[in-house]
Amino acid sequence: MYSDYLSLIVEVSVTVYVFLLGLPILVNQIFLPEDLRRMSKKNYATNLINQLLVLTVLLVAIILVAYPRTLFWLIPFPEGQVPGREWLITVLFLLMLFSTLVFLYIHLVRSQGYRAKVVHIIKKKLLQSYRQTGKLDPAYLDDIEYLGIYSKGGAETRIVIQALEELQKNLKVDTTPGMNNDNLIQLIEILCNAVANSTEAGSRSNMIEVLAIYKDILMDLKMLSTEDNPLILGNETRKIKDCTHKIALASLKKDYSDMMPRVLNVLSLIPGSSDKLFDIGLLAMEKKQYQIATNVLSEMMDRDNRDYVTMNNYFGLVAHFYFSGNAARYCARRSLESNKVKMTEETLKEAREYHYNLCNFPTVDLLEHLRIKLFRKT
Repeated sequence: MYSDYLSLIVEVSVTVYVFLLGLPILVNQIFLPEDLRRMSKKNYATNLINQLLVLTVLLVAIILVAYPRTLFWLIPFPEGQVPGREWLITVLFLLMLFSTLVFLYIHLVRSQGYRAKVVHIIKKKLLQSYRQTGKLDPAYLDDIEYLGIYSKGGAETRIVIQALEELQKNLKVDTTPGMNNDNLIQLIEILCNAVANSTEAGSRSNMIEVLAIYKDILMDLKMLSTEDNPLILGNETRKIKDCTHKIALASLKKDYSDMMPRVLNVLSLIPGSSDKLFDIGLLAMEKKQYQIATNVLSEMMDRDNRDYVTMNNYFGLVAHFYFSGNAARYCARRSLESNKVKMTEETLKEAREYHYNLCNFPTVDLLEHLRIKLFRKT
């Protein structure tokens, strides 16, 4: 009976262990989302090995206690029954069974949290590669971008955004003149893709989080800017401008009208962003969101005009207002009067040439119609 009990414990332990070896495959095929199963550039199952190692040690201990003379003849166990040996193997088996239940809970019951664990692993690997080489590992960057694109708007996307924000805060901005902060530019683009280019566009809160990160980056670049190295005019700022524009268009398509003040707040920090303001105002007019369009029109006049094209974009948007109905025409006239802007035939021709070079042909036609209407000869 004593020998049968030991054999039974060993057989059950081996069966449980063999089952656990196939558990990662079971989790991968049944419980993991499709995007996590397709992401295979790196192996993120290393944390499973540590847990299996614990179970392996327990299994070996059970076998050694059950068959000491066969597997570990150095231990001087007598052939007969040893007092306490049955209790020892029972305790080891219960410990293995408890570890198994914990293992199942982590990888089955909490399987939906696997995405967060993978993001955490990627973040640690990226920080490690940055500290060692000064570069972010491109393979891990591709994976975290993949997770951002294929995550659902809300909590899933927020996990990726928070990881990217922590990475951004650990980056050191290179203030050497002529140098680009490629790591920062990559993170800026990945943040944009997570909320604007994903298969399931990010929620309103996700977009707000990304815009807040962009604003912090712009403030840092502005503080670090010098006459010899104006970082606020660098590629990092241009990337934020393009990404903010994409987020604005995505929010307009989803009717997140309350996002526009935040978008304008970010763009107001970027010199030379009147072209993006013009695109946003134009899309808002097409979607009949005139409050947003009027806010854009006001912002284009309130911001600094150092980009030398603000008036061209401003006149282009005024032309769209002028031919969008009597109320919109009245709004355009009030904007011109309040800002003390006087349109002349020469300024309209200049604006028309500017938009023609950008292939904004509908705007070119409207500017020409406006010129003819205001300055036609009697």
